[in-house]
Amino acid sequence: MGLNKNNNRRLLFRLAKNNLLSKKLSAFFSALSILLAVLLVSTLSLYLMGYHFAEQQILEKMQHVIYMDVTAEQVEELGNDERAQLSIPYKFSETDFQAGDAKYHYTFFGSHDAAIETYQLAEGAAPEKYNEIVVDRAFVEALDKAADPDSAAALENGGRIGSSVTLDTGNGMEEFVITGLTEKAFPSSSYSVYVSREFAEKSDLMKQIPYEALVRLRDTDGMPYTEFTTLIYQLAADHGISRPDVNPNGKFGESLQKGNSGLYVVFFVAVLLFFAGGLVIYSIFYFSVMSRVRQIGQFQTIGMTPVQVRKMIRREGWLLSAVSIPTGLLLGGIIAYILLPSGWNWKNYGIICLLAAAAASFIVQFSIRRPASFAAKITPVDAAKSTGNDEAGGHFSLSRRRPLSPYTLARLENRSSRKKWWLTTASLALGGLLFMAASTWNASWDKEAFSRQDFFRNGEYVLSYLYSHTSPKTYGITDMQLIGHLSEELEQRIRQIPHVKDVQTARAATGVIERNGSTFTQPFYPLTENDTEYFQLDAEGNNTYEYLAEHDAILITRPELYEQLTGASFVPGEMLTVRYFDGEEHQIELEVAAVASESVADPASGGEDEFCMTDVTMKKLWKNMNTAYHFTISAEDYEKNGLQIEEDLRELISGYDDLSLSTLREQMQEDSVSIRANQTQIYGLSLFIILFSLFNLVNTLIGSFASRKKELSMLESVGMEQKQLRRMLLWESLLLALPNLVITLTAGSLAGFGLIRYMSRTAPYLHYRFPFAAVGLYIAAMVLLPMAVSYGCLKEQDRTSLVERIKYQD
Repeated sequence: MGLNKNNNRRLLFRLAKNNLLSKKLSAFFSALSILLAVLLVSTLSLYLMGYHFAEQQILEKMQHVIYMDVTAEQVEELGNDERAQLSIPYKFSETDFQAGDAKYHYTFFGSHDAAIETYQLAEGAAPEKYNEIVVDRAFVEALDKAADPDSAAALENGGRIGSSVTLDTGNGMEEFVITGLTEKAFPSSSYSVYVSREFAEKSDLMKQIPYEALVRLRDTDGMPYTEFTTLIYQLAADHGISRPDVNPNGKFGESLQKGNSGLYVVFFVAVLLFFAGGLVIYSIFYFSVMSRVRQIGQFQTIGMTPVQVRKMIRREGWLLSAVSIPTGLLLGGIIAYILLPSGWNWKNYGIICLLAAAAASFIVQFSIRRPASFAAKITPVDAAKSTGNDEAGGHFSLSRRRPLSPYTLARLENRSSRKKWWLTTASLALGGLLFMAASTWNASWDKEAFSRQDFFRNGEYVLSYLYSHTSPKTYGITDMQLIGHLSEELEQRIRQIPHVKDVQTARAATGVIERNGSTFTQPFYPLTENDTEYFQLDAEGNNTYEYLAEHDAILITRPELYEQLTGASFVPGEMLTVRYFDGEEHQIELEVAAVASESVADPASGGEDEFCMTDVTMKKLWKNMNTAYHFTISAEDYEKNGLQIEEDLRELISGYDDLSLSTLREQMQEDSVSIRANQTQIYGLSLFIILFSLFNLVNTLIGSFASRKKELSMLESVGMEQKQLRRMLLWESLLLALPNLVITLTAGSLAGFGLIRYMSRTAPYLHYRFPFAAVGLYIAAMVLLPMAVSYGCLKEQDRTSLVERIKYQD
């Protein structure tokens, strides 16, 4: 090694380590900022990837499509088709039976442990004979609790494998033998009793129920969504199954066409968090360098080069990264596993670790680049002039002979450390802006308006026919409409309930459309001459009331779904074959008069009508049938009278077994969970950003106080009282908080207002409200926290004698 070189790599490392240990508080906040950024990014990334992984694991054990209303022969033919990997027969009885507090129903699956996993046996075997069943342990426990001599459902031997149980089958009580037990993770409102094929085909309860085929296709990896839909409909056509009886697995379809929205969320959050963390790290290292000007000058005096100074500062960054990044990744992995154990995958964890570590290391080094460059430019002459609390270009003047007061001294300190305070303010303002936007979003969320978006737009109660969509009838609710319990008489009785404001009647009649070899059940909605919004739609064809009435024609709005079902676009002038029922079955040809891409919200139903005909045509077809299909009921002073009206309505319809009441109260309870989850996520992210800002604030205050110990002691030695010292620090805290509060309350309020105005175009439940409570808490925190830190530092300082403090050397 030449005389002009020295081996000082280890020396630079030791110096960097000693610098961090000597500034433990700054090092702690820097490390904590890196750790939190890595922790949140890795946790979010692992959770989203784990959710996708868990979903794929589930999809690998599910059917790709269900073919409904098929025969046993068609199920077998589907299984033998080379395009299908597996076809499993399935039957489900919607009839619920009661045994004590437990409800149960009967289900048949042709297999339970094949490529399509229908249920998991915890113990025993699948049923094979007529009287063999598999039940859940929770159902057995419920039966055991309800068991008594007079009980309808009798359980023997505690429900062990091989024991007998007597259950209702709708045609009297029958005795079954338990051959297997399942163990579900969550309780069920109605337990499944799994039966054999013999029971499904011979029992009075299930023999009339048509089979459904659960089918899993071959070679679907990477298959485009359009190819998937073409394949399942082609498979149905080849085996004589109509298009409406094809029920694709929506989750599997989503997995084929899912974009990268989750990755965009991770990227956005990562950029936000790393930017906030980078700002904190930049500020802390900048303040650290400013407080070590004399030390760096001394190093250069004994031979340290600017390049070595820069390397020393960078090594400090690497040491912080070496501690914080692995810890953040480890904690992120633990939290992600706790949140979603089923989504854990070591490959995903490895990928996230590499990407997050690389991103965090880059941000740390990028953040300290400027402070390191500044440190390298410090000369021994600059160091000799330094007092340990200087800033380049920082100076102040005592011109105009200002009186020395706590406020004046606070202003002078603020001016002399202008860059330090502005960096802190910038960090606080970033968190404040996000906090204001999040608080405004949450405050502007009208929970009632959110729940009113569909059926409750014009009322608080919806009274409709009790119809099962899982076991659809050919003509929908027509049988119930012919009985006509939603009558004018019932409407008048509802209006007589105290505090009922109005009752709106939604009308429709159901027909069956045959088109291009497909058959589907479709409600038709009546239009009167007063429904001008429909006649003003931008439609292809003639959508005037006169034309529709004269030609008994129909208007179709938003036809995309139906065009997909039938495989062809609707064209004005096209004739549709429609079958309908008014006590007798009829068939008619109806002209498609017009097609519109948009629709109009029906004030009575809250939905958007899609197949419309005039009231004249509906009268011709269904004659005197009562076409009402639901009542929308509104209340006077809902908050005061709502519960009593609901109780009266339930009592009124208790004698009708085909009517169902839905309420705004129930809808709001159901929606509250998702609303609370969304608001918590938004607040959580903004609070994380504020946390970074608070790290910077606390570090700035404590670092400033530590570097000014001698200065404050000198002020005290020349006569400044403790009371005046506290006032000066109070003013410094207020001067630090004021710019941030001004930026937050002006720019943040404007950002929140703009966000709500923009989002309300697609989210009508957002109504701008200023978040007074959140802003009050934020102001209190921003004012009181600096005061508390300054007061704590002052109390800590008082433990040391004044003489010792004056002798203090940084």
